[in-house]
Amino acid sequence: MKNEKIFLGARIEPEIIDIVDNVAKDKGTDRTGAIKVLISAGYKELNLEKGIGLYKKGNISIDKAAKISGLSVSEMMDEIAKEGIKSDESIEEYIEGVKNLM
Repeated sequence: MKNEKIFLGARIEPEIIDIVDNVAKDKGTDRTGAIKVLISAGYKELNLEKGIGLYKKGNISIDKAAKISGLSVSEMMDEIAKEGIKSDESIEEYIEGVKNLM
């Protein structure tokens, strides 16, 4: 069922169609392929925003933020640093904590 495709129709503004067409041209694909690329990229970005937001609020740990975001812990730490969020935990401390749990 994973390869099953479902038709999805949508009314889209001309400005969005221009974006889709530009991505299709850049990627050498059709509009359907471009929409898939854009949705995938947008989904990743939304998950990153979600992970950062929950971490910033103190609701989740860095490793859970990384998992939500689809990143490694060190990549997540880089993203959090880019946002100017201070982490109380170094990568070495995180690794030591994981070792202690094993």
